[in-house]
Amino acid sequence: MSSISYVMSKWTKKEKPRYNGLWRPEPGKTLPAIPEGVLPVLRFKNPIGGSVVWDDAVKGRIEISNDELDDLIIARPDGTPTYNFCVVVDDLDMKITHVIRGDDHVNNTPRQINIMKALGATPPVYAHLPTVLNDLGEKMSKRNGAMSVRDYQKAGYLPEAILNYLARLGWSHGDAEVFSKEQFVNWFELESLGRSPAQHNPEKLLWLNHQYIQQADPEELAKATKPFAHAIGIDTESGPNFTQVVALLKDRANTLIELAEGAKLFYIPAPVHSKDAIAENIPAAIAPALTELFEMIKATEPSKEAYGAAFKQVLASHKIKMPALAMPVRYALFATTQTPAIDSVLVVLGKDEVLKRLSAVLE
Repeated sequence: MSSISYVMSKWTKKEKPRYNGLWRPEPGKTLPAIPEGVLPVLRFKNPIGGSVVWDDAVKGRIEISNDELDDLIIARPDGTPTYNFCVVVDDLDMKITHVIRGDDHVNNTPRQINIMKALGATPPVYAHLPTVLNDLGEKMSKRNGAMSVRDYQKAGYLPEAILNYLARLGWSHGDAEVFSKEQFVNWFELESLGRSPAQHNPEKLLWLNHQYIQQADPEELAKATKPFAHAIGIDTESGPNFTQVVALLKDRANTLIELAEGAKLFYIPAPVHSKDAIAENIPAAIAPALTELFEMIKATEPSKEAYGAAFKQVLASHKIKMPALAMPVRYALFATTQTPAIDSVLVVLGKDEVLKRLSAVLE
């Protein structure tokens, strides 16, 4: 029976397909001739009998009978080597001591161990991590929405956040959630790898990205955000200092895209208000307080502390609360009532531009 017929027979009987050893050399055996026109493959002569045993750093002791393994192909008809042979050669060449990979490779491990021992080498420590599942409990794959690292980069995620998140999948160090690459390297132990499948949590990743954006140096964060700002038409070289804008907005943003979208407010042209819109958003009763604030801003230094003091003085003088004055100021500056802290906004927008925009609604 030919090898192909033998494998088909096994398949129809629902038995595990395997090579029948037709050309396997044995003492006293006469090997059949290679059929004309057929380019042979090169197979590894796997041991018969006994077992392959290793202590997996995650799964514990694993034992697989050699009878479950056949003489796998290590070189194709054209001479190119196959995966399991290449992996062993690479590991030996690079002096790999530990192999940490997904548990879908467990079946490859005994084959690789046998090849490695045949070459006279000592196998590395193996650690097979459980498969990462999506939020539906299914194996992560491109078919069911898994994103590549580049996709996350395009979506405005920081590399540090991605690395932190990936490190935390299937591994932990106490209750630590946010940690640096250096801390991860110092803390990592094989004993801390989990045996249960980790589950991808997009909300957790977004939260982590927000933490890293909050902690980021404003200059470095501005540099990372500029490509996203340019993509939506923001000229970061004209208008307010972009680093100051980013520093003001970073506590509110989850991604660099959100940061760029928020920055747009400071780079669009000054709003043109109609008389009816001004009357609707700036009550006549507030106009005197707004006029007094305008004069105080005009006379004071352009700092958060000075602007904050000016607001307090006007509020006390007119016996009104902060929202009553801050919302008309926001409307005058941006035609919206939602912005970050108003004293910080005045600093970033610039004193001259603030006075120009306030003047337009007071005339």
